[in-house]
Amino acid sequence: MNLLLPLLSFIYSFQPVACWGDLGHRTVAYLAQKYLSNEAAQLVDVLLPSSNGEDISDAAVWADAIRPHFPFTRPWHFIDALDHPPESCQVSFTSDCGSAGCIASAIQNMTNRINDDKLDKDEQTEALKFLIHFLGDIHQPLHVEALDRGGNEIHVCFDGRCGRDENLHGIWDTDIPHKINGLKHNLKHNEEKEPAAQWAATLFQTNRFRPRHAECSDIQNPLECAMLWARETNRLNCDYVLKNGVNWLEDNDLGGAYYVGSAPIVNEQIYKAGVRLATWLNALAAQRSSMGKLVKQGGKGRACFEL
Repeated sequence: MNLLLPLLSFIYSFQPVACWGDLGHRTVAYLAQKYLSNEAAQLVDVLLPSSNGEDISDAAVWADAIRPHFPFTRPWHFIDALDHPPESCQVSFTSDCGSAGCIASAIQNMTNRINDDKLDKDEQTEALKFLIHFLGDIHQPLHVEALDRGGNEIHVCFDGRCGRDENLHGIWDTDIPHKINGLKHNLKHNEEKEPAAQWAATLFQTNRFRPRHAECSDIQNPLECAMLWARETNRLNCDYVLKNGVNWLEDNDLGGAYYVGSAPIVNEQIYKAGVRLATWLNALAAQRSSMGKLVKQGGKGRACFEL
């Protein structure tokens, strides 16, 4: 039995959480929940049983909460596209993933682990938590960019807040999503759950008549889908995120016209991440069902199938 998840759960329970991007990740999870099939909803219920008031949105931020204590997981949150925005944007798994892994290989690995009946329930739960988080990360443009450490070293101003604590990566992770939802920029951990649920409901309602084209759902070849999403996200760095160049970004307050242009992009990326996460979980649940009827089991034992 894997000892990592119980230890991580212990840390998550007692550590004050100060993760970036909680609002976005929670919203992706809440939105995905609205598109889950009955089988996928059951899969989530089995692997993420609610306790202590926690829900799927808590699973979505777990991977950030444990990262400081398990630094080997850090490369799994991004892929360093070695391109030249805004002149050219491109990402390659072969040249950009790195020996420690990256978000594309992590999506591949966690996808393969969720329905692996050789793993116990804790290990499958751990894989699901990582997967929910990574489907959010891969839709954030600066998680698919190497320039200045994904924008972490591009120091900017946003609505009058300047200094080394304000950087372009953080603006896209937190400040823009918070401003879209009329929130202060320094919310505490659980203060983001209610606005995230509301944002998900708004995105669901706004897109209710939007045709949902067939999304990549080949869970037998997850790397292909992951790189498809990564390439699409990476192009946004040339199209908007870094379009005006680093000097312009550092010389202008990004809470004005730049924010106005970025808000629709963030809404679209959060929406896509939620729909794609749901599509992915629906496919995993269908695969799991074809392997045998899942039997709900409490505790930390093996994940059982009734064949």
